Amino acid sequence: MGRNKRNPPPNRTLAPPPPADAPVRLPVVTVEEGGDIAAIRAYCEKALVCLQRGNEPKALRLMKEALAHHGEGSPLLLRAHATVHACAADVLSDPAARARHHQATLQATHRAINLAPDSVELAHFHATLLFETASNSHDYEKSAAECKRGLNIEAPSDPASHSLLLPARNIEQIRSQLNTLMEKAHVASVSKWLKSIGEDDKLAQLCLADKTIEPDLAPVGTSEDIKTLHEYFTEKVDLLAAKILMQEKQQEQQNGFKKATKTPEERRMEIEVQVTAMRLLEQHQQHSVVGATSSPPHSPEDEGPSTSSRFHV
Repeated sequence: MGRNKRNPPPNRTLAPPPPADAPVRLPVVTVEEGGDIAAIRAYCEKALVCLQRGNEPKALRLMKEALAHHGEGSPLLLRAHATVHACAADVLSDPAARARHHQATLQATHRAINLAPDSVELAHFHATLLFETASNSHDYEKSAAECKRGLNIEAPSDPASHSLLLPARNIEQIRSQLNTLMEKAHVASVSKWLKSIGEDDKLAQLCLADKTIEPDLAPVGTSEDIKTLHEYFTEKVDLLAAKILMQEKQQEQQNGFKKATKTPEERRMEIEVQVTAMRLLEQHQQHSVVGATSSPPHSPEDEGPSTSSRFHV
């Protein structure tokens, strides 16, 4: 009998190797798909101990090791990574180095929120980071917008799954803190905006000179109270605008010429005045709450971040 001829195996084409300069991406494996939540929390606890002892470099090494081992699929691990970078930025004096850590903090927080968009714990953490790193009115509005997003989450997940310290805060506590932070962000935004106008601006001078711009009212708490205050401040700003027009008209009569039509910049300023009127009610509410609790007054934008408080936010 002759030998049976064997069919040759099919040619297997191997995939070309990736280029040497290609970025290395960590595997994304969510905790629900087999990640070890106990091991991840152990990494987080070790990193927090390093932060409490002032050893930020070791905490950064632990987070890098944890991400290499577990990937970027755990919102808790990403939140811890962001916290470590934020604390590392606090102890630096070099603006460029601080900016790099802040950027890494926000990037890790964004990835965590993308994995857990229903987490009010992460929403409050993100809003707090935005508030602490804000430098202008627009930045404070970003913090307020994140607070609003967190408050609009209809079915929040368990805060304990994304909290660095246990026992975690309950959902109602976090929502209350989101409300408070949103008010502080609005007040800080208005304060920065008014400072940017300049001391020579007529509207700013009249707003500061008008002693009745903040009435002696009880602290607001309901939507009807807010609506009433909004109508009040809108009326006050209309009166201030009329006062400005009257002063300008008198000035025109004295100078013997008529002012030209308002420029687009002047119209824009009038619109911003209306927005400021709406935000002044938050400022009044904040002052009322501070007065009720007998706490010392302070400026929201002057608050500095606290390393120990970051573990709860």
